[in-house]
Amino acid sequence: MPGPDSRLFDRVLAALPVKPFAAAKGRLDGMLDPAARAALSRAVAGRVAAACRAAGMPTAVATADPTVARWGQELGLEVIAEPPGGGLNGAAAAAAVAAARRGLAWCIVHADLPLLGADDVAAVAGQVRDGRVVLAPSRDGGTNLLAGTHPLPFAYGPGSFGRHLAAARGRERRVVVRLGTALDVDTPEDLRAAAALPGGAWLRPYFP
Repeated sequence: MPGPDSRLFDRVLAALPVKPFAAAKGRLDGMLDPAARAALSRAVAGRVAAACRAAGMPTAVATADPTVARWGQELGLEVIAEPPGGGLNGAAAAAAVAAARRGLAWCIVHADLPLLGADDVAAVAGQVRDGRVVLAPSRDGGTNLLAGTHPLPFAYGPGSFGRHLAAARGRERRVVVRLGTALDVDTPEDLRAAAALPGGAWLRPYFP
């Protein structure tokens, strides 16, 4: 299958909000020690960034952590400063503002999607139109990718997909459901399920 045409997506900034790797994936604590969790988080985030870039999109990391910022710079990513105490919602808002300043649409991409491919990112970015909001839900009702052209009240956390749909009421909305966009890694069950699927074998060295 031919790859996505980058010319279709170069007006959408892909932004990955990333917390400190050492603090990520606390729900895997009973399965992985802190060093292993950090290594896994870094590896998954790297693959997500690579998928966004392979889709031809300018790609940034939004973070308040200096180590994550250096990691992003080493990968050639733009670094967007997360406002103090902003958390995921603040990081997403900062990314949307940064995109608007450049005349770009924005796509907030969670960095814990181990099976995300360029075609998955393109399926979301390719739906972006002026005034439209594009959402890719997680399996548990969260929001793994969220894209638009105008400001949106970000409302991440459990059940955020419903809140984001409501926030976009009155705008044209598109929902994209694909395996690569829906499967994130929060629990040991998520990690084992992802590793057992086609394209997930790369995860196996990261856990016992």
